[in-house]
Formats: sequence, structure tokens, C-alpha cells
Amino acid sequence: MTVLAPEHRILLPAAASWIAASVLVEIPTAAAGVAVGGLLLALLCTAVLLRQGGRRQGGRQRDASRVGRPPLIRRWSGLSLSSIEGWAGLLAVALLGVALVTSVIAVRNASRSPPLLGDAIDSGRAVSVTLTVTDKTELQSRTSATPWDRSTETGEQRRTEQRIRGTVTELTVGGRTASVSLPVVVFAEAGPNGLAAIGERVSLIGQARWTEPGEQAAALILARGAVTPVSPPPAWLSWAPGMREVFAEQAGELPGRGGELLPGLAIGDTTGVSDDLDSDMITSSLSHLTAVSGANCAVIVAVIVLALASVGAPRWLRIGGGLAGLGLFVILVTPEPSVVRAAFMAVAVLLSLGSGRPAAGLPVLSLVVLVIVISDPWIARSYGFVLSVLATAGLLTLTRPIAAFLSTMLPRPMAAGIAIPLAAQLACQPVVITLDASLPLYGVPANLLAAPAAPLATLLGLLACLCAGVLPPLSWLALWLGWVPASWVAGIATTVSTLPASRVPWLAGVGGALALAAITVVLIAAMIAVARKKRAAATVMAALLVVIGGAYAGALLADRVGPRLALPREWSYAACNIGQGDAVVIRSGGAVALVDTGPDPASLGRCLDRLGIGQINLLVLSHFDLDHVGGVAAVVSRSDQVLTPPPENAADERMLRDLKAGGATVVEVAAGDSGTLGALGWQVLWPPGATRHPPLGNDGSVVLEFEGDGIRSLFLGDLSESAQEALLSTRTVRGTVDLVKVAHHGSADQSARLYQAIAARVGLISVGADNDYGHPAPTILDTLRAAGTAPVRTDECGLVVVAPSGDSLTVWTEHAEPGCH
Repeated sequence: MTVLAPEHRILLPAAASWIAASVLVEIPTAAAGVAVGGLLLALLCTAVLLRQGGRRQGGRQRDASRVGRPPLIRRWSGLSLSSIEGWAGLLAVALLGVALVTSVIAVRNASRSPPLLGDAIDSGRAVSVTLTVTDKTELQSRTSATPWDRSTETGEQRRTEQRIRGTVTELTVGGRTASVSLPVVVFAEAGPNGLAAIGERVSLIGQARWTEPGEQAAALILARGAVTPVSPPPAWLSWAPGMREVFAEQAGELPGRGGELLPGLAIGDTTGVSDDLDSDMITSSLSHLTAVSGANCAVIVAVIVLALASVGAPRWLRIGGGLAGLGLFVILVTPEPSVVRAAFMAVAVLLSLGSGRPAAGLPVLSLVVLVIVISDPWIARSYGFVLSVLATAGLLTLTRPIAAFLSTMLPRPMAAGIAIPLAAQLACQPVVITLDASLPLYGVPANLLAAPAAPLATLLGLLACLCAGVLPPLSWLALWLGWVPASWVAGIATTVSTLPASRVPWLAGVGGALALAAITVVLIAAMIAVARKKRAAATVMAALLVVIGGAYAGALLADRVGPRLALPREWSYAACNIGQGDAVVIRSGGAVALVDTGPDPASLGRCLDRLGIGQINLLVLSHFDLDHVGGVAAVVSRSDQVLTPPPENAADERMLRDLKAGGATVVEVAAGDSGTLGALGWQVLWPPGATRHPPLGNDGSVVLEFEGDGIRSLFLGDLSESAQEALLSTRTVRGTVDLVKVAHHGSADQSARLYQAIAARVGLISVGADNDYGHPAPTILDTLRAAGTAPVRTDECGLVVVAPSGDSLTVWTEHAEPGCH
């Protein structure tokens, strides 16, 4: 019985192992039982296979010329799984793979939860650790919200920090020390020694907590202060960080967006990419170009192999050179999940070519997946790894049928060119939809236009990086030459993102992913039927697509138009449901203000679309924490005037420069500044101006009062209790208000005197569902009710809209939960 083509039989063990790893890393306590069960079933299948093989071998000995199959021992001893025949052999190997990967999970799970660390977490004691950095360190320059650190009343600290991924090798709690092997993520201040480099050993003291099951890191550690270097990276790693840093600095001196993008295209370094360019790359489906993947590895290996072949190098030298170059490239760009997958894929292909047997794509990809998930089961759920594998599988399996379909209408070269990005997008989109519930309308054309430029930018940027400290003139020449294709890609992203309906909404979550996967299957089947001239099948598939398209259009119309019709027509205030963050829209006489942008451009964009908001006449950034400015990319080119406190670091200044570049006038404000919005008057009440020690962070939030159209409102930003008391003492808060935007998402750090003084009718609390901070705190809810203020929460009520109604207010909420009206 032949279940799969011989060369494709490794697909089943790879898929089974991947699925087992994905499921059991979240429930590792069940891994041991699954491992034992899988091993026993594999032995049972093997026994069945051996028994059948023994019978066949007797027949072969009697008539070897009649039966041309090799003996059973030869079918098992080969390196390729393609020789295993029948369901018993396939099932045995698949079960063996599951048993192996679950055994790794069971063994490593014990090392991921050392008792000494568990005791420290349970008792709240500090831990002292020595760790080896294993991944690229990222700089976090904003507020670090850490609800599990109770060193302050609110559990939040304002920090300039670095996020370090590493493996703890030594753990000390009190007087006890243990040797461990524990993957962790560390948040630590960026000290004078700069960012921690891969391979460097550092020590630190901090508070620890467990991560959620299934995450690659077993624990999180909040360091007290900066980390202390113990030993530098080994020589084979130490050359890369400095080279990347010099290259990024030189690229940053190039003009325009090409300089921002070139390090990302060449070595995957996106630290210099501005928020609006990052948003444009995502919107245009070009963000994968700045993530080092199989395409980059293929370009590097191909160039090395072709260069060696051109000088007559033998096969072994070409293969060895390709492997060496690939290894150096992986070290330079850091071994992220997609890079690891791409490197393993390239290694497998090179070795296969070296043996004289051309590699079939899917078996090689399956072997790579099998090796990776067995060596590190926790990578199985990494989005980077999943998308990388799906993109490669899509290119291998979907390119040909798509090209065959398109060639019925287009010239073959054009059809092949369109088929490549379309195949990758179709394969990845069901997973991408779980991250962003929208479809890129112009993704394929954008990728087609960027395709010729991306490899050039990669090679020229890499050449500039390698020559930066050795041959500066050649480095600068390559840098400027690479700037040209990088600018082309950035220009495509910017242009595509401004086109109408650049992304159209789709169903969110797993349901949306499954629906899109089903539609993709129908679409591919229709293409194959048309290419093979199967008219009946093509008609059926086309009819299904028409029905699905009609249903989608109806759902889209209901989702986009229906909610607008349900809103009060004359609404004045709308609190967007954008998760743990603030974004409140104010409308008066055709003019629109937006107070903060929330943490995510996509969420803010959906809310503005739902409200029918286009241009923002007045954008207020109360302060620069991510949950208040993270979505600014959604409005960077549609804002007229921006009110902001003074920037506190380079990231803040870059954000304001982007807003200016988008056409906005940026004004730093302080108490006493005022203006108008339609029929509304606005006035800044805080922070105080001309002071020696201006408040920073949360306590430096811009506090505004709006009055007009029958509503008086107060926006408190993220002020703490002490800042609220200081605001009261300035006597700028006069009388009662109708509406208050409750400070800091309803944290416990509030002034009851302030809320009693303003006695608002409605208190808007912008807060994320199931947040880890305990927001809104029961104490602020009691304080509001005691002041006669009705609290309305976005986590329970969804979108909240407030409209004037004579001497009272009309409050409309998206969800009809108790307390939402």
C-alpha cells in the first residue's frame, strides 16, 4: 500500500512532530505519557512491519528474480525515509518522531522549572543569576509596566531598558546556589556598557516570575539596575555586534527612508525604521523583506557558489564555501527562528547537491522542520518559524499551479513572476490573519515591484557592512548603491499604504484563519481546474467563490455600515476600544480632535474607520508611553496640529519629526495654553510651565479641559495621586464637569479629592480586557460612585459614545453589559 510518493513520505513524521510539539509545550506535564505511548505504538507498528517483511523475504528467497524488491533490512538501513512502504512503516516513523519530540519536552520541562527559582518566585525574594545572551538584544526606551514587581504602589516604573534573551547557567537565592539551564527574558536598564551582545555572559539581581506555558522563555526577570558583564562573547561571535552597529550608524546618515530601511533589508536590523515606515511596510505586505529569511540565505549561498564555480572550484569547495559563508551570515544577522530555518534548509540542499542527488523541496523542508522541532520544541509555536515554513511550502507547492492558471491569460514569464509572491501570500495569510484581521489588497503588486530591488539591497548592504572597518571607501560606495534599491522599496511601501482600501477587514481569530484557509483551498482548486480545462469542476469552484464573496461583502457591509447607523447621530465624544491604552475622539462642528492613539495603529485605524473619521484637526499626545502613542502611525499623515509635552529622548523626537514630515504642526504645550475646536474651547491645565523640575512620564501628562456643545470634559492622562493633588492646588480645575477621562486606565493611584471636586456625570475608563495590572482598581470605582460619577469601561462596554441630550448625556455602548448605559 503506497500512502505517499516515496520522496514525500517524510511529510507525515514532520507534521506529526510539529503538531505534537505545538500542543504539548503548553501542557508539558502530559509529554512523558505521550512519549511512552508513542514509543509503544511505534514498536507495535514496527513488529507488524517486520512480520510482513519476514513473509515477503521468504517469498523472495524462493523466487528472487520474480520479486525485485530489496530485503527489509536494506529498506530500514537507508538514510532516506522514502524506502519505507505501507501505512505501518509511515505510522511507526511518525510515532517515533512524536515520541522523540515529547521526550525532549518532558526532559527539558524539569530543567525549565528549578525548585530554587520556584521558591524565590513564591516568596517574592530577589534572585541573582549569571546568564549567557542567546539572541539579539532590543532597546526599550519607554515605560516598563511590571504588575508583578511591587516595588512601587502602582507596580510600574519608568525605565530606559534593554530586553535580553538568554540562558541562565547559575542561580542564587539567599545563600543557596544551583547550576541550571534556564531560558529567560530579562528587562534591565541600559547601562554604560551598552546593549548585551550575543554570547556575552552577564550577571544581575532582580525579581522573577514564570511565563505562560508554551512560551520559549521559562521565566521573566526584572533586573534591579543595569547588568554586570562577566565575560565577553567568544571570538567567533564577538566580531558581529560591532560590525552591525557601525553599519547601522552609517546607514542612518543616508537621506530619506532608504537609509532607514537598508540595514533591515541587508541584515534584518530594523532599529532605525521609523514607526510610520514600519506601518507602511506592514500595510503593503513588505515587512517580510526586513526579516532575514530563506530569500536572504538563498541569495548569499547562490552568490558564493556561483563565484567559486566561475573560477573552476571543485564541487566540494563550492559546497564548503557556501556552508562557511552561510554560517558567517547567520552569526552576523543573529540566529532568529526564521534564520535558523532558512540556514538549515540551505545546509540540507547544499549537502544533497554535494552528494550528487538534487534535493526535492518538500522532503528537505520536512527534514528541516523535523530536526528543528526535535532540537527545540518550543520554537514550534513561534510566528516567525511558522510563517517561514509556510512561505517556503507555498512557494514549493502553489507556484506551479498558480503560474499554470495565470498563463492562460498572461505571458508565461509574467505569470511566473506573479505566481511567486501570490503563492507565499496565500500560504501565510491564514496565520497572519490571527495577528491582524485584515487582508492586504495590494500585497502582490507591491511584492512584484519590490522583488528586483530587495536582493540588490541585501547584497550591497551586506558588502557595505563587511567592508565598514576594513575598506571604508568601498563600504561607502556599496552603502550609497544599496540606498537606491532600499529607497525604491520604501517608496513602494509608502505609496501603496496611501492607496484607498489598502487593507480590507476580515474575521478575527481562529475562525477567520480557518475560513480564509478554506477559501484558499477552493481558490487553488479552481485555478487547477481552469489550467487543466476541467470545466465542470471549475464552474463549481467559481460558484463557491461567488457565494463566499457575496457573503463576505454582506458581512463587511454589516460590520462597517451597520455600527455607524447604530451610533447616535450627534455624538460628541467616542472612547475607542483599543485595549490597554487611551484613544478618545472629540467632534464639534465638523472639526475632530483625538486625545492619544492607543498602543496599536491597526486597532486605532479600525476605530476611526468605524466612526467615519478621516482628517484629525487636533491630535493630543498626553505623554509618550506606548499605550498612548503606539498607534500614531495610523494618523501621522492625517493630522493638522499636534499638542505634546516636551520630548524626553531621541525616540520621542523622532516621532514628532515624523508627524512634522506628515504635514502636522507640532506645538509643545503647558498650563495656560488654549485654543478652539469647532464650537469647543480647550485649555491646558497641566503640566506647569517654566519650572526647574518639570514632571516627567505619567505625571507630565498633558491635562486638557474642553467646553462647548453642552458638555464640559476633563482629560487626566496618566496622572498619579500626587500629581492630581498638585493639579488641584493650582486652582485651574474650577467647578464640576460632565465627563472625565479617568486617569491611568483606572489605577489605584488616584486622588479622591479631585474626583469629588469635579463630580463628573460619566467617567470614561479606557482599559484592556483581562489586563495584568488589575485595572480598573476597585478603589477608583468606589471613588467614582461616591462622587456621583457613573464609570463606563471599554473592556466591558466596547466602543463608548457620548452625546449631549438637553441637560443630560446620552451614553451609547457597543456591548449591552450591566453598567454600560
